[in-house]
Amino acid sequence: SRCVCSLLLLLLLGQLSASASSPRVHTSAVVTTCRFVVFYTSKLVFKMSSASSMDACTSINGRLESSSDVREPLPNDTKAVTNEIKSDEIKEVKVESFDLQALLEARPFLVLSLTNCPQCEDLKAMLVARGVPDEVFVKFDKADPLYPLQKKALQAYAGEVFTFPQVFSQGVHQGGFQAAAELLRSGAFDDVLEREYQVEPTTIQNWTQKQSMAIFSLPNCPQCDTLYEDLKKRGVPVHDVFIKLDKAKPEYSTFKAQLQKLMNKERFSFPQTFVEGVYQGNFDEVISKADEGSYADFFSRAFGLEPPAPTMFNEPAGGGEIE
Repeated sequence: SRCVCSLLLLLLLGQLSASASSPRVHTSAVVTTCRFVVFYTSKLVFKMSSASSMDACTSINGRLESSSDVREPLPNDTKAVTNEIKSDEIKEVKVESFDLQALLEARPFLVLSLTNCPQCEDLKAMLVARGVPDEVFVKFDKADPLYPLQKKALQAYAGEVFTFPQVFSQGVHQGGFQAAAELLRSGAFDDVLEREYQVEPTTIQNWTQKQSMAIFSLPNCPQCDTLYEDLKKRGVPVHDVFIKLDKAKPEYSTFKAQLQKLMNKERFSFPQTFVEGVYQGNFDEVISKADEGSYADFFSRAFGLEPPAPTMFNEPAGGGEIE
């Protein structure tokens, strides 16, 4: 291109030099030469500018496009929308951690249950009937992405294979449905439920109402043993009516408080007797009523017994234990 331009310029200079010597003869030739030089030079400039612009082109989908044509994808572009959807899907299935220990520390009494679990609903009904609040219940869902983590955390307490519900009291694993239901009936949870959730304990009252005759006793209690033998001789099913409390167990303090409330007594000695939910008195009072035949109709109705002859005995020297 530079060589052609140089030749054209030389040609133009030659024509100008000739026209200087003979203006009339060479004027038209000079004009024609100038037009040709200008036209060809403009074409060369255009091609050169086009060639330089090609350096800024970008290959898109197999064809060259100028960088000015390259743009950011608009929000409605198919590719942009697809990427945005995939990003949302990833966020939805993101699994967070599950800290069972933190849950146990936050809730003194905890019942872990599962959706569509009949035993879970049965245990909940038993607890709700006693006034236990909903906050103690946490329900897992197998469809929840967190469930594998929840199950693994629970296996550390309940074992590799377990069923729902699973119960914890003061951070200690209490077992599944059968174990927890038995502990609830025995009053093992009375203290924690009263202290933490203001649930009035009713275990003693429930026993007195469910059993036709309920006699509360203690180990190593001479008067308890004497009443036991006396009623046994009368034919009373003593294994079914005697309820032996244990001072060494943590629930004893709440049992004692419940008895005090039912009997309306601050101090008392064992044994203490209830018949059809009504308080009967201590050892002396119950023996006296039995000898007088006051329980004859009750023994016949509740146990199918005929009234025996009064039993004479000497009162044990040890006496009952005073509370």
